Amino acid sequence: MQIIDWVAIGVVLGAIALGSLLGFGKLLKIFTGGIVGVIISIVVTYFCFGVVASWGFVQDIMLKLHGAMENANNGFVEILIKIGIEKIILAVALFIIIQIIRVIIVSIIKGVMEAENVVIKTINRVLGAIFMLAVACMVWLLVFHIIQLIGGGTAEGFKIKISGSVFKLDWVYENNPLRFIFQKIGETVNV
Repeated sequence: MQIIDWVAIGVVLGAIALGSLLGFGKLLKIFTGGIVGVIISIVVTYFCFGVVASWGFVQDIMLKLHGAMENANNGFVEILIKIGIEKIILAVALFIIIQIIRVIIVSIIKGVMEAENVVIKTINRVLGAIFMLAVACMVWLLVFHIIQLIGGGTAEGFKIKISGSVFKLDWVYENNPLRFIFQKIGETVNV
């Protein structure tokens, strides 16, 4: 076994232990709070914006706001009309609503998962271990991807050090799904 295999065993056991210790409820609260929670809300807002903007009453409100601004003879209001302030207001309102809903849902899940029940506690610990293991795998893949992006002697040296891994980490390094995801995103952006 190579050193990388022992590191992998340590990471897996550490992730399972930490996930079991903290439980799914606390881990969910940790990982959806702060900047990660804001990023999650921004992504959800982005995907929901088109749907919400197509609702009839939302379009009526946006038209009324736009009409009220058109009647004002003011240079500042003309700038607001040009940048589409009604869409910006909708996006900000939607973001705030999604933030509130996210906090409520996470609090409910955390409360349910930390109930004083033996079955729920067991489920909480098992889900926590699985969740933390998934996070550790994502971090591992991200580290592999960063090493591939650095390239040159660093990537070649790392590839040589992990070749022959018992857990086939050299294969994972070569076939990193993140690399293919970023390639597809790059192809889409360049089109």
